[in-house]
Amino acid sequence: MLKMLWDTTSLTQEAFDDYILAPIQRYAELVQQLPASESHHHSYAGGMLDHALEMACYGLKLRQRHLLPPGAKPEDQSSSGELWSAAIIYAALMHDVAKTLVDIEIHLEDGKTWRLWHGPIPAPYRVRYRPGRDYNLHAALNPMLCQQVLGPHVLDWLLSQPRLFGLLTYTISGHTDRGGIIAEIVHQADRASVSKAMGGDPLQALAAPVESLQRKLADGLRYMVKEQFQLNQKGGVAWLTDEALWLVSPRAVNELKAYLYDQGVKSIPSDLTRLYGELQAHGLIEEVAEGKSVWKCQVSDGDWAYSLNMIKISPTLIWGTGDKPEPFKGKVVTLGYDEVGDSNPEPQSSDQEIGASVEHEAKKAAGESTSVQVNKDSPVTDVPDSSGSIASGGSLDDDLLSIFSDLSPGIDGQANGEDVESKTVVDDMKRRATEVATSNISSDDLAPGSGGSSNLGGVGEQFWDWLKQGVSDRSIVVNDTKAVVHTVDGTFFLVSPGVFKKFAAAESGVSSEWKQVQSGFQKLGRHIKSQGVNIHKVSVSGPNKTTYLMGYLIKEPEELARPVPPDNWVLKLTSAEG
Repeated sequence: MLKMLWDTTSLTQEAFDDYILAPIQRYAELVQQLPASESHHHSYAGGMLDHALEMACYGLKLRQRHLLPPGAKPEDQSSSGELWSAAIIYAALMHDVAKTLVDIEIHLEDGKTWRLWHGPIPAPYRVRYRPGRDYNLHAALNPMLCQQVLGPHVLDWLLSQPRLFGLLTYTISGHTDRGGIIAEIVHQADRASVSKAMGGDPLQALAAPVESLQRKLADGLRYMVKEQFQLNQKGGVAWLTDEALWLVSPRAVNELKAYLYDQGVKSIPSDLTRLYGELQAHGLIEEVAEGKSVWKCQVSDGDWAYSLNMIKISPTLIWGTGDKPEPFKGKVVTLGYDEVGDSNPEPQSSDQEIGASVEHEAKKAAGESTSVQVNKDSPVTDVPDSSGSIASGGSLDDDLLSIFSDLSPGIDGQANGEDVESKTVVDDMKRRATEVATSNISSDDLAPGSGGSSNLGGVGEQFWDWLKQGVSDRSIVVNDTKAVVHTVDGTFFLVSPGVFKKFAAAESGVSSEWKQVQSGFQKLGRHIKSQGVNIHKVSVSGPNKTTYLMGYLIKEPEELARPVPPDNWVLKLTSAEG
């Protein structure tokens, strides 16, 4: 990776050694074999150094898309461009470095605690993550270690460009809203590195170990419970008692699945029943009866009580003995197991909607044509194929383009993506077809203009409410790698079919129902049509090739969120597609 940094800059050997290699060496001496996280990405010995260097490499490749400083004269860009490139490397080194101060306790072999503001670790050591740590505190303290890592000569060089010095400082101290283009590039590079690590790709200039599905599921559960789920709160997802951790089903499992998909983990079953089976087979959840994983429970506290379907987890899977939170002060009483089945979708879709989905899947399996409002020459899939990960053998340019979800190089990419899910879709179709066959739904129920059509409007409103809430609370990320929502030309751009699959998977556990969600959304009329066409094409231009996203433009972006975020600098609106 050092060679890649050398190849991507235009510094002389002496300048590279003094201003790039020396800070990296000081950083390596400081972090040594420390991990980048406890149970998330790069959580192995040496993971922090690997993560920083990988970010620097991705950041410099992303930087090539920009003329820096922004808006400067060509002669100024030529004279100071290398400093801006170096600043991206510095930001990659510094963006998480204070985790070594506030997240980790370093204990030397003689029992003393070492803190890195005293310098590199001087003796053999062991590491312990602090219980109850503040996950945002490190950003505020990152600049504290700039003197040790970057050194006075680098800081002098940076201050020769006060604007750049400010952007870098804002970026590494957590004020990314004021970090400008530096913050954008570093954030994209961070996401790319995390996605690669979570995807378990065997390509390792980074030497990250390939982890089992069991490890990925366990790490994902720890992350979601510790950092995402509300614990012991009315309306929350998780309830901790003295004997067990209870998670609301299927909501918690759907959110776990969505999170792992976002991190590039492609081995997670899309079918919810199979995912319950994997969790149970690996001993991550406890069964209530033979083949049953979902418990019926009553949660009560004082004058309120809820009946909920839950999965049961051992608290030791999530917490050590020292950092376990206080248990729920109310009661969780088990009432048996869920008779419906482990898939147990929440009542979001009506029988007519389920029937419509099965009818569509049956046509697809029988080889009948179905109508899709996407140009056949520029297909888009939501299932990453072998070209959609950061894989060995490809150029880093290809790697960078592949970190955007729903990009497709052509028909072959779509075919490969469909192969990934073909078995689970067929299995799910068979199961759901059996359910619908016993529900006495006539074909008239599914005809346009009948109850089935009105139900589409209902699911469209559900989708819109979910989208507004997700953008508001940032559970749906905007303008990011793997994001299904971006901003282009001053409005929101919804990636299709990714955003509809994400909603379907989160609400019912079956992402293959996305077409109903899409139809329901179109009926709302909240999107921009161009000469009667619904779908718009957005280009993502790399140094060597251009790929595309397809999706919807929102007519009134302020109705979705205020303020509307700035346009994604990577994307450009090109045309509408039939």
